[in-house]
Amino acid sequence: MEELLPLDDDRREEYALWSAVVAWERRRPSQDGSPVWNDQRALCRQCVAVLRGQEPVRDPDAALRPHPHPQVELWAGVLHTFVDGLAAQLVNTPHRLGPGGARAAARAARGRAGPGGVTQPSRGAV
Repeated sequence: MEELLPLDDDRREEYALWSAVVAWERRRPSQDGSPVWNDQRALCRQCVAVLRGQEPVRDPDAALRPHPHPQVELWAGVLHTFVDGLAAQLVNTPHRLGPGGARAAARAARGRAGPGGVTQPSRGAV
């Protein structure tokens, strides 16, 4: 998931491009939703499935649909929201959270989403 975070100059450029694509998609909404959002959620599903000891989905089209295990789906939403927020903080307030702090936060989130973490996120989580 760290590859999605703008931790260095190359990834900050990628994040700027990603932001431009998302802005473009908002002006041209698709019936199936945002392909960028769908792909990122699918990646989060796969990561959480592996962390929780579940079999990742092998079919790329199936990965775009909700995971059959409800805890995987729940934590994929939490992880997706967390990564988006962390990326935004790195870009918008780089003096408050540097790459080291972002990496530590990402490791902590992975630990919570894994099998030794909590079963349910806090009330009101995505």
